[in-house]
Amino acid sequence: MKTLLILFLMISVNGGTPVSKPDISQKNTMIDAVNKIRREGCYCGKRYMAPVPAVVWNDTLYQSALTQANEMNDFHFFAHFSKDGLNIGERVKKAGYDWMVAGENLGEGQESFDEVLYDWLKSYSHCTMLMHPKVNDMAVARVDKYWVQHFGKQMPLNK
Repeated sequence: MKTLLILFLMISVNGGTPVSKPDISQKNTMIDAVNKIRREGCYCGKRYMAPVPAVVWNDTLYQSALTQANEMNDFHFFAHFSKDGLNIGERVKKAGYDWMVAGENLGEGQESFDEVLYDWLKSYSHCTMLMHPKVNDMAVARVDKYWVQHFGKQMPLNK
């Protein structure tokens, strides 16, 4: 059974600049930061989240995250739905990711990945998405002031 996780973030901080596709060093920095938290466990609000397995970068999730970040920037909205009403599950599927679990964190206005990660950790719903034990893929896209983080676990291949 597919699990659809739609998580909300409403952070309004001015600023931001366009950022191109992350290079391998930037990808590793983001993955390492998230995996450090996942490896150590953390508190999401008052709830302790035990350590969970690491995630890896997924280019298909990056494409879906980038599409959402571009749409939010181009059409000046901030939402967990695309401009044509698609939710996270529909958007990652459209990008070619055959998912069992899909989740999304959004940020607006943060100047760096460290800053948006800090804000996600302060939000219970975003923190629990970061610590979701069933996801194993991740990607982050930034366009101007908008950040989109996609998580997923793919459907097993039919043999």
